[in-house]
Amino acid sequence: MNKRFKKIVFALLALGAVFIIGSVSINGILKSKLENFIQERLPENMTRSYDDITVDSFDGSLVVTNASLIIQNKEDGVKHTFITVEKLKISDISYWGYLFNDKIHVEAISLENPKIAYYKDRMKHSKDSVRQAVARIYKPIIVDRVLIKNTRFAIYEKGGDSTKVYTTGLTVEMDGVKVDNETVIRKIPFEYKDFEAQSDTVFVKVSPYENLTIESFSLKNHNAVFENLELKTKYSKRELSRIIKKERDHYNFSLQSLSIADFDFGFNQNRFFAKSKQVSLTNPSLEIYRDKLVADDPKIKPLYSKMLRDLPFELTVDSLKINDAKIKYEERQNPENMGGSINFENLDAAISNVSNTYKSPEKTNLKIIADFMGKTPISVDWSFDVQNQNDLFLFKADIGTLVADKMNSFTQPNSKIKLEGHTNKTYFTIDGNNDISKTDMKINYSDFKVSILRKDGKRKNKVLSAIANIFISKNSEKKNDNYREGTAEAKRDKTKSVFNFLWISVKNALIKTMLGGNKKP
Repeated sequence: MNKRFKKIVFALLALGAVFIIGSVSINGILKSKLENFIQERLPENMTRSYDDITVDSFDGSLVVTNASLIIQNKEDGVKHTFITVEKLKISDISYWGYLFNDKIHVEAISLENPKIAYYKDRMKHSKDSVRQAVARIYKPIIVDRVLIKNTRFAIYEKGGDSTKVYTTGLTVEMDGVKVDNETVIRKIPFEYKDFEAQSDTVFVKVSPYENLTIESFSLKNHNAVFENLELKTKYSKRELSRIIKKERDHYNFSLQSLSIADFDFGFNQNRFFAKSKQVSLTNPSLEIYRDKLVADDPKIKPLYSKMLRDLPFELTVDSLKINDAKIKYEERQNPENMGGSINFENLDAAISNVSNTYKSPEKTNLKIIADFMGKTPISVDWSFDVQNQNDLFLFKADIGTLVADKMNSFTQPNSKIKLEGHTNKTYFTIDGNNDISKTDMKINYSDFKVSILRKDGKRKNKVLSAIANIFISKNSEKKNDNYREGTAEAKRDKTKSVFNFLWISVKNALIKTMLGGNKKP
């Protein structure tokens, strides 16, 4: 080996040694600065810890293992948020941008297996009208990609049944994330260009009585799909009636899938908004049970137009579709039985303008078709203007042939009334508002009889039945193409539901039509 070659080798070795020593030194300096930042720059109400920090200045990355963060109230020191992360990795930090462009630019941040627990009742909210920043941002932070993998997230509240929200296997990816001193004081403390999310299991305690579970969901390209939803009352029917002081419906709702297309959400001047081009519900099944033996709830029940109008956020859904739904409603009015039921099957609905952002005279329109009590076809056209302060609405229905005794499963246990005969065709239109309604009815029926039952709900009260049938015409007319017509008004009991108002409107018109209506060819 000649001397010149040796010099070159020694020079390269020396340069390598300097590079290694320099890298180690720089890594040590950066690690020290990062540790100082964690200790000094984060707010005092945040307790942090970690096992190790690894810095690689050559490729601009750092890794923090087994990191934890505990957030407590500034006023009383009560801890309310607990976060642990097995591995936090920041990749490709741009030192050029940090030194010369006065910003921090990062290619990617990933968090592996984070666990987040938030105790809602422990947190004290500031009374200041001006929203305070979560932390002070010295330089704008721009991250091309944030990936949070396999998260377990939970929100707890007071009481034995303390879990409010719980999810596992939650993975979130966001692109184009920006954080600066302007964003950190917003309700969503960062900006982003796009995001995706998916999760295995979701649990939400909707109220002290109902729980919502979702088997899985995915959000991608502004489209969301939720699979196998269930909203159920966590008590049995009898138990619910025993523990409540005022009447409350018992629910059993399941849904094969919920799809939300072209959605967006966020804040407009601190007011939350949510919008979608189309929401679709596939194969929903709803069972509702109401025990009327429990004391009535005197609270005012708004019509749907007012409910939408008074939402605390902006909602815009251009189209809502329901496919192949089943609905069963049970009601108990007498202590000697569990009540009766009515049902709808093969229900399809197309609803437009489910929104409180449209301006008058734009209307919300519902078009519904279904099979009622077995094989009776029914179609409904329902419309209302959400912005109308009087809550005007128009409800039109067309009902096909109904064998009257199909209704006995509801009328017999609840009203002690047994029906016989057929209604061949029924049309009615309800023109109403928040106070009153006027219903026009047209009905063709034959061989119609009413039996008033005794208290046991089985034996016929012959005297009362005979009197009732004196006033009820047996047929609308001898020929099947003739109708009886009638008009009746109804006054709304505002402590009752929307469907109670529709029912009493139809009932009053039916009584008026069959007892005193005019025969029309």
